[in-house]
Amino acid sequence: MSRSQSSRPQQKAKSESGQSLTEFALALIFVILPILMIFIESTVMLYKYVALSNASREGARAGSIYLFIGDPGGSYTAPDTGREAFVTTNVRQTLRPLMAPPPDCSSGTGSPTTCQISYGPPSAPIFDPLRSTDEMTVIITHTHAFLFGALGNEIELRARSSMRIEPSSVISGTGP
Repeated sequence: MSRSQSSRPQQKAKSESGQSLTEFALALIFVILPILMIFIESTVMLYKYVALSNASREGARAGSIYLFIGDPGGSYTAPDTGREAFVTTNVRQTLRPLMAPPPDCSSGTGSPTTCQISYGPPSAPIFDPLRSTDEMTVIITHTHAFLFGALGNEIELRARSSMRIEPSSVISGTGP
């Protein structure tokens, strides 16, 4: 075996190591990093959606079991004002550690997050100022700005929960 033949495998290995490094760099830039970014983005969106869904459920449940104390005087607005404040408090407490600033369900405003409360048609033909057995819906909408912007600027996440308001009676005492 000649001297030049034995040195060829060593030279070939040196040039191939540079090629491997180049191939890895290209794979990293065009395959691995985009997949990693998509994974991070989808994880953040799923986290926010679960938080919104949980908050809307908590708000709907709070509104369905809300017990009005006082005399509504035959008006739909008296118990609803207290109920909406109670729902807003529950939604804000659920979302506060997760999203800032939390929405205000009473006014329906918020920065990237909004909250709306609506009531369905009464299930009974009898006028009930406490809205017993009516359906209450809490809709929370959040505008999620993408971290990396490859898929656009933003997307709207929406969570909706509906529950029937439990029957209740007027309890005399102080107002809400």
